[in-house]
Amino acid sequence: MTLEWIAAIAAAAFVVWVAGTLIAIRALLARITRLQASAAAVQEDVHRLSGELSQILLPTELAVRSVQQNMESTEKLFQAARQVGGTIEATTSAVERVATSLSRSAAGHADRIAKRRELDAAVQWAELGLTAWQLWQTGRKSDPAEPSPTTSDAAISK
Repeated sequence: MTLEWIAAIAAAAFVVWVAGTLIAIRALLARITRLQASAAAVQEDVHRLSGELSQILLPTELAVRSVQQNMESTEKLFQAARQVGGTIEATTSAVERVATSLSRSAAGHADRIAKRRELDAAVQWAELGLTAWQLWQTGRKSDPAEPSPTTSDAAISK
């Protein structure tokens, strides 16, 4: 009889163990089903977000391309400005050289004109002196009361 009781207890334990295992498996299957549903929902959200991101990324990509084109245009504008600056610098340098040359030329002309004026004044004074001397000589020759010129006077007049 003990052997029967042991067999019955073992059979009952086996039934409880099988029942517990079946309940655990059923609970595990329920959890797996819920996990599958959550995974499907997450997958659906990922697909929806992927579509929204695609719609957002397209205008963003276009905006980035536009900014890049604007930066390239701006770079070309700066290059043109640098070239214009170089041209202006070269022109300024050329104008400065021309102005310096003109200034030197004008100073030279002014010096020449001043020398000519000095020379003209000297020539006029010389003409005045010569005319005065000729008048004095003529006045001496026409004055009969005056004695004839001496040899020293004749040497001076020559």
